[in-house]
Amino acid sequence: MNRFKAWFQSINFLLGLQSDDETLPYVTEIQIPIRKRVLKADCYAPKSKSLGTIVTINGLAPLGNRDPRFIIVNKSLSKIGYTVVSPFYDEICDYKISLRNIEDIKDSILFISNQKEICPTGKVSIFAPSFSGSLSLVAASDKKIAEKINCICAIGAFAKVDDVIENLFANQSLDEYGRMILLLNFLPISIGENESLFKALKLAILDNYYKTKDLRLEPHYQKMKKADRNIFDQLKNDTEFRIKHWKNVVKNGGKSRDLITALSVTNHIHSLNLPILLIHGLKDDVVPAYESSMLYEKLIQIGVESKLCITTLISHGDTGFGFNTLLELPKLISSFSFFFLKAADQRQ
Repeated sequence: MNRFKAWFQSINFLLGLQSDDETLPYVTEIQIPIRKRVLKADCYAPKSKSLGTIVTINGLAPLGNRDPRFIIVNKSLSKIGYTVVSPFYDEICDYKISLRNIEDIKDSILFISNQKEICPTGKVSIFAPSFSGSLSLVAASDKKIAEKINCICAIGAFAKVDDVIENLFANQSLDEYGRMILLLNFLPISIGENESLFKALKLAILDNYYKTKDLRLEPHYQKMKKADRNIFDQLKNDTEFRIKHWKNVVKNGGKSRDLITALSVTNHIHSLNLPILLIHGLKDDVVPAYESSMLYEKLIQIGVESKLCITTLISHGDTGFGFNTLLELPKLISSFSFFFLKAADQRQ
């Protein structure tokens, strides 16, 4: 594919993202066997001959690959000529952060790349926002997986997960949705098991996601013990209280420390050796834009072909790009053309 065609694809992709049609089109549902489980995946077929295969990996959201915003992304990629495979990662969609997340991504990449009918070249490209963007980069640090990938586009990814967690806990003005997910996963290390409290956190996360203010949380909150309600309120509003528990998590080490180490892309940076596009919202209120800047600088230092786009057109890990200013569009078009140039089947 030439650069002009990649630019044209980039423009059409960005135009496709402006659609408000969130309906799921006809897709083929495939099954991905991984270990003792099976993941379901939606396969979007282009109307013409496929230009290549893109695996889209959703972020921490209960609807996963069928989040309306993600459906628009998948449709937009398919409309410009790509076969799109979008798995439903059950653990990620249930807000569970674990090493299994990375293994699930690896296993699905291996399976999809070996299916000749949907991936005739035996190589895929990855499109992943937020948390899953970082997970995809970690997965690609495995040489066996990297051999199956043409290119990665990571939107709003983090470099060092511990820095992001501490920042979210310490700054009350940042995104509550992301903060609550991290509390749900790491707080048990500090306070132990508390079913009622963690149910409250989960319900608060779901209310935030579905934009239903306290609809799920309030009935449960009223039934909670006063002591548990006090802890929940402090977790929600008291930065010092959160930081105290975060310090306990770090101090306790063990599996939590291993997980934080494994999730931080900077710890795998020297094993990355494939084209990488990093896109980040300048005013991201979950993962600061300097996380992608840090990754980019390290990638350039070790000679990895990469491109960075910091833009005001998106928020955290967003997949919808508003055209509120035309000044940044050329940079965004150029960035996605880099991805599409690498993602296309080079035999065409």
